Amino acid sequence: MIEGGRTPPLSGGRAWDREVPGLFSPGPLRAQRGGVPHAPATPSVLLLARPGPESDELFSDLALREDLCLVRVATGTAAARTLTEVPIALVIACPETAVSAVDEVLAAVGRSRPGTPVLAIRSRQAAEPPGWSRAGVAVLRMPLLAGVLSRSIDVVLGMRTVRADRRGR
Repeated sequence: MIEGGRTPPLSGGRAWDREVPGLFSPGPLRAQRGGVPHAPATPSVLLLARPGPESDELFSDLALREDLCLVRVATGTAAARTLTEVPIALVIACPETAVSAVDEVLAAVGRSRPGTPVLAIRSRQAAEPPGWSRAGVAVLRMPLLAGVLSRSIDVVLGMRTVRADRRGR
């Protein structure tokens, strides 16, 4: 085993390639090669958001979560590149993200990570392009109540049971 609890790659693949299926497993432990259990991989969530007080406030509850790895980028191009290099479990686009940037991310998801869920947060009156519905983009409308984004992530990634178990519910 190498640092971080991941096993070395088989036949030249990257070590984290084999961790991706476990991202959606709600079970508390997952067996690795050799039968020794270890904690499931922490899912990486790609946040497409320019720095600023509005997006910082929107993602503040996510920043406190220890069960997520947040990867923040400012542009659609950076998000597309990240999707090719990091095992992303979910992409979230903030309300200020241009439709063209979300479309660029959707194209990158189709090329690099088919099936990766995409969540777009939009203002209440913002038009939703028809292609988003066909691509399976989920849309949350602003203003969001406290905790809605975090709970939405739990649902999308199948993490609700694990988080409830950790709190003793």
